[in-house]
Amino acid sequence: MRFILCLIFILSCFHISSQETSEYSRLVQKTADFLERDQLDSAEQSLYQAMKIDPSNANNSVLLLNLGIIQRHLGKYNDAKFSLSASLPNTPDSVLVLHNRASLLCDIGELDSAMKDYSTIISIDPTNIEAYYRRGILHLDNNDRAAAESDFSHVEVIDPQNMFSKLSKALLYKLDDNWAEAEKVYTELIDSSKDFNNALYLNRAECYVNLNQAFKAAADLRAIEQQQKDNPYFYILRGRVRLDQYDKIAAKADFEYAKKLGYDPVIADEWIKKTD
Repeated sequence: MRFILCLIFILSCFHISSQETSEYSRLVQKTADFLERDQLDSAEQSLYQAMKIDPSNANNSVLLLNLGIIQRHLGKYNDAKFSLSASLPNTPDSVLVLHNRASLLCDIGELDSAMKDYSTIISIDPTNIEAYYRRGILHLDNNDRAAAESDFSHVEVIDPQNMFSKLSKALLYKLDDNWAEAEKVYTELIDSSKDFNNALYLNRAECYVNLNQAFKAAADLRAIEQQQKDNPYFYILRGRVRLDQYDKIAAKADFEYAKKLGYDPVIADEWIKKTD
């Protein structure tokens, strides 16, 4: 996140003309420095100051995009939504803003609005693979598998080797309870990825759990434990592994914690009963 933001800021700095105030330029650079040190609160305030000094600056749409990303990471979701929306009218890259806003809208449960943003992205760029994939997931959330498969098929046509194309296949495998084929996809993606991806390990752990391969599932879950402390599904999966290992006390604690974090209480209670 930090390096993406700094890159955007560096690019915005290059577009600051000599006619613009040196103070505006200084604050933009200062914001980038704050981001390098992960001082997001200070970066947020520095952006506010820059836009206050020069409210008509053409670069403010880029600054608003960055402000929205920062606010999202700070948990200021309403502020982030406002900043991203304010960035759209004059932004040089509306697709980038729309992707960020759609992702934020998914986080806060405004799925219909997120769906509209992804549809807008596709209307602007009919080859935008990620937008098809993300919209396909939202269709699945609406129990519209036909629409999801339609979006996933577009991904396959555009680039069958793309990560999102492979993720689409894995999702459909899971829907069909074909956990073995889904596991192969996630393993391939993990082995070919240069960066550690928590989501891939979580999904592969889910496959291992459903394949009754508790040892492998436990290894994947241990690898991502520190990054999944607030994810209720992580505790459901770990609870199932512990249940398979006959550690009912630890399994029950995981299921109860998943419920506390907001996991479906009906499903959580069903697992809790299995530990009695």
